[in-house]
Amino acid sequence: MNGNYGVIRDISASMKIFSILFWKIAVVGGALFFAFATMQNFFPSNGFWKYIQIIYLLLTPLWVGFLVLPTNGKTTFSVFVLALRRKKRFLRSFQQ
Repeated sequence: MNGNYGVIRDISASMKIFSILFWKIAVVGGALFFAFATMQNFFPSNGFWKYIQIIYLLLTPLWVGFLVLPTNGKTTFSVFVLALRRKKRFLRSFQQ
């Protein structure tokens, strides 16, 4: 036993892992661009709304980054959607 557990041996496997990481970073970057593009449409640009715009600009990519984090082999978003689907089925069983 030489202790090489968890080491990626295939170049295509490492490329797949890096491409998944790249797409997650691209999604967070897209969320930042979306927040920057829609910031003026949602909030007026005078008074204390300027601070709300900055908070919106910072929190939107953070939320998206949280949703693409891995948890138990899935992303947080897929776990969230799965929990909502299970809750919907649970509530539907009481309504019948």
